Amino acid sequence: MKIELFYDKVCPFCRFYAHYIKLKETHELILFNARECKNQLQEFKSKGFDINDGYIIRVNDRNIYQGVDAIIFLNDLAQNKVYFPDNYFFRNIVYSILKQFRKLILLITGKNVNL
Repeated sequence: MKIELFYDKVCPFCRFYAHYIKLKETHELILFNARECKNQLQEFKSKGFDINDGYIIRVNDRNIYQGVDAIIFLNDLAQNKVYFPDNYFFRNIVYSILKQFRKLILLITGKNVNL
């Protein structure tokens, strides 16, 4: 399975998770620094996906998942799993807090929070 993962390489949490999940042994995982993929981000945006709302993954050049859906999808495939339950609490509360925490860390480090 070919999986393209677009993430904010400047964000320490995003970078850690993207490298931690270790899908490369069983899948064709391609990591893209979203800050260097402006054309692709515009294409995603035209389809309703905004990188500022979380990771974007494209599977086998056709299925696109974003944010919490992307994390749940990746975690189901990963050898190194992080416990991310697929429930209301994680989807609507924890993930929202994680996104805000990402923005805070980027602000503190002087990085642009919007791509």
